[in-house]
Amino acid sequence: MMAGRNRDSLRRMHRILVLLLTAAVAACGIGLLSAGLATNYWLQARVFRDISSVIRNGSDFAGSMHVGLFSGCKMFNYAFGLREKCFSVTGAEVGTNITYQPGHPMVAATIAFNAGAMLMGLVAVIFSAYNVYTNPIETFAGPLGLYIWNGVSAVFCLVCLILYAVLYLLHLSGNDLLPQSDLDSRFYVATSGFGYSYWLVLGALAAFLLNEGLVYLSGKHIRSVFQNRSGSMKERPSEDVLMY
Repeated sequence: MMAGRNRDSLRRMHRILVLLLTAAVAACGIGLLSAGLATNYWLQARVFRDISSVIRNGSDFAGSMHVGLFSGCKMFNYAFGLREKCFSVTGAEVGTNITYQPGHPMVAATIAFNAGAMLMGLVAVIFSAYNVYTNPIETFAGPLGLYIWNGVSAVFCLVCLILYAVLYLLHLSGNDLLPQSDLDSRFYVATSGFGYSYWLVLGALAAFLLNEGLVYLSGKHIRSVFQNRSGSMKERPSEDVLMY
């Protein structure tokens, strides 16, 4: 009897610890998404300037730039040393072929899915904590809900990453990252790629996928949910059977 109680106590403690860890990991995912949304390092580039008109076959390192979803900064050398210029992306500071701003469909969709992943992550935190203290029978508050909320957050993160990658590859890679005014001043992009703000969203995706495994380790399996429900229905006499 005592051994059985000890085993039950250990199982309960294990479940509580894993669910608390699940809530903490989901909170970390929300933090990573918030940081990615707020920082302006989604894209980074090293920029050079063609000065062959002054020095034959010459080019000069002219600085760098980084761009986020709402703002960015350039560190360009126009002739008298590097000068920093920070800007809002509502201006014509990014992109040759598109107007890069929050209102652009793909940028807006990136922001929307980022925010959606944060919202679903918050729901995951709330219900993870709720499952620590209770054993809910409601579908979306119980075990199945924990899988769903973390899974939806992960899907939203993935869509966010894919959308911005497509935007970059189609419209902002290479010299397309610079506006026509910078190209006219003989600037060109030497290298460009994703900055840490973009990879923060990938970290959030990993956090929500990790939570799927943690929910399983807590002992809250989807299979057991349906088994319990089917078992409870079998134990309950059917009200539709006519008794003779």
